[in-house]
Amino acid sequence: MCNKQFVHLHMHSDRSNSNMFECVSKPEDYIKLAQEQGAPAVAFTEHGTILNWVQKKQMVEKAGLKYIHAIEAYVTESLDEKVRDNYHLTMIAKNEEGVKEINRLSSIAHNREDGHYYFNPRNSFEEIKNTSDNIIILTACLGNPLWQHAKNKNKEAFSRWMNFFAENKHRVYLEVQPHTDPEQVQYNKILLRMAEKHGMNLVATNDVHALNEEHDNLRQIMKKAKKIEFAGEDELDLTAKSRDAMIESFETQGVLTREQVETALDNTMVIVDSIEEFEFERSIKYPQLYDNPEEEFQKRIKKGLKTRNIARLPKETQKQYAKRIKHEYATYKKTGSVNYMLLERTVKDFTEPEKIYSGYGRGSVSGSLIAYLIGLTEMDSIEHGLNFERFMNPERISLADIDSDYYKPDRDRVQKFLLEHPDLTCASIVTKNTVGLKGAIKDIGRSMGYNADVTNEITKKIDDDGDYPFDLYEAHKELFDTAFKVVGVMTSIGRHAAGVVVTTRDLDSEMGTMTISKWDYPVTELTMKEVDFLNFVKLDVLGLDNMGLINITADLVGLPRLTPDSTDIIDFEDEKVWDSMRESNIGIFQFEGVRAGKLVKDLFQPQVISKIRKQNPDLKMIDLLSLLNAAQRPSGASTIDSILMGEFHDNGHEALNDFFKDTLGYLVYQEQQTAFLEEFCGWSTAQADLIRRGIGKFLPS
Repeated sequence: MCNKQFVHLHMHSDRSNSNMFECVSKPEDYIKLAQEQGAPAVAFTEHGTILNWVQKKQMVEKAGLKYIHAIEAYVTESLDEKVRDNYHLTMIAKNEEGVKEINRLSSIAHNREDGHYYFNPRNSFEEIKNTSDNIIILTACLGNPLWQHAKNKNKEAFSRWMNFFAENKHRVYLEVQPHTDPEQVQYNKILLRMAEKHGMNLVATNDVHALNEEHDNLRQIMKKAKKIEFAGEDELDLTAKSRDAMIESFETQGVLTREQVETALDNTMVIVDSIEEFEFERSIKYPQLYDNPEEEFQKRIKKGLKTRNIARLPKETQKQYAKRIKHEYATYKKTGSVNYMLLERTVKDFTEPEKIYSGYGRGSVSGSLIAYLIGLTEMDSIEHGLNFERFMNPERISLADIDSDYYKPDRDRVQKFLLEHPDLTCASIVTKNTVGLKGAIKDIGRSMGYNADVTNEITKKIDDDGDYPFDLYEAHKELFDTAFKVVGVMTSIGRHAAGVVVTTRDLDSEMGTMTISKWDYPVTELTMKEVDFLNFVKLDVLGLDNMGLINITADLVGLPRLTPDSTDIIDFEDEKVWDSMRESNIGIFQFEGVRAGKLVKDLFQPQVISKIRKQNPDLKMIDLLSLLNAAQRPSGASTIDSILMGEFHDNGHEALNDFFKDTLGYLVYQEQQTAFLEEFCGWSTAQADLIRRGIGKFLPS
């Protein structure tokens, strides 16, 4: 048995399925196998994409292995003609600059407007020719240009590619594979001659498409179900073999000598050892749109003081506002987020003249007075007693994040404004579509010869959470057992409905972008979590029909747009309104479900309201609805029954009961948590927010 190390430098996971289904093996499967085989590194060479490369690097390094950034690119002779040559070529990044170069090439290849994308994302021969020494090239499988031109007796094209490879022999390896396919045998002989003639190095790979024989069988089943065929591929053993198994396969093939095989396998380690490791660049990446951001920020704040009529408030109140503004401004400076607030304001500069309205203040940004002054929210945080540190904490510097709700027909207009902005580089965020149990049953069933009517009946008995009757499993055990093995496999990609990465940096090289059908803009090759990890700004442009319903209704009855500052026309204590809500919960935001509707009926019974008013006559109906909205969530499980009966919880001290009087004696809101820690424990607002955040992240052991 050979104890030498060997690394698969040509390997595909299910992330190669973005264009066409090819694999069921996941990156984590290969990483575990690499550990078992004693391989020091892992390389993924997905077809035409670097999808999920950040997550892959994280997983590889967590396993104590070296991450190798690579791709199996599709290559065309020329972009001028639409010819589906689409040859294969493996490229490996030698260092961080090589990573960026591969990312850029992958991004360019996805351009659907200039001839690059034609059935597959492609790079031209000229682009490959112009790659730098930061990239190592392997000549790939039988789909590579050398073999295709040799087979088709295209001597001129063969010579052009061979000359390029020979001129770059310091970074080009001729890739031999151990398959017994007649074409592979013939091609390996050509590579041996070229290596001897030009003094070039061989490297051994297996064009891995499956972890093992079981995964390869599953791969064939899924391909059959999706009616995907590759001529001659089914006869090839494309599993992740050990070094010993590779040697045995080459001996069976009979082209290379044992010494040549050993050298070609050793060269995988020569390549691995030549690759420089790199760190993630995780600085916070706020895009700068103004030459002097602070001056612009101050101008916007001063304008807001006028439009929000702060000068008309009593002098003492104005001092309170001034103190809060000074504190918030210092925090925005310290956290470097002035540019972020101006970016959000830039979006409003587009939407307001177009009468595209966002929500009044979603989430923690409602705690920022400056956000209210510059028009990002409609919530006066001082008037409503909202906490700023929950949004921006100087003791917890993290990427600012504001979610904005728009009427769904307006959402694409806002996204397109960002994606087409001349001073920004933006992209939608990729999503991965994976196989669920129902889909797996249908795919596997189709391949196993099940009638579609039968699999449809089976899937009807599987609920959305994947639960199913045991007798159903017993009746179709083989089908279920096979289907379980492909659940979670990525089958295609899409785009996130709301998320847009916004930057002034080069997304193509730092992240990698791709394109998808029916969307005219770039899409990241990284998922939402990866984008967050690298600290790129993403704007969540969310769709919410209620925003449109409110605005359209106000417009139809001739009212100005309703905001918290313009609700004096509404009687929030109107008993007829509350009675109608008890009768029907249709159209009540966050209370449209069956359970939520019953909760509204129970809490707003006249006898319950009367009981509550005896304890707290000043408690408003709208505040009770807010309390119910919080209490209906999982965290309110221990208090919801008492709240529905209008029972006050006695905390054993007058000061505590007074503090919690508006929530019937219970600690319900996150703002209450921080206010409690400040008032009763002596913590600073920033320190209290750290505790609040910790409580929110608590996971039971």
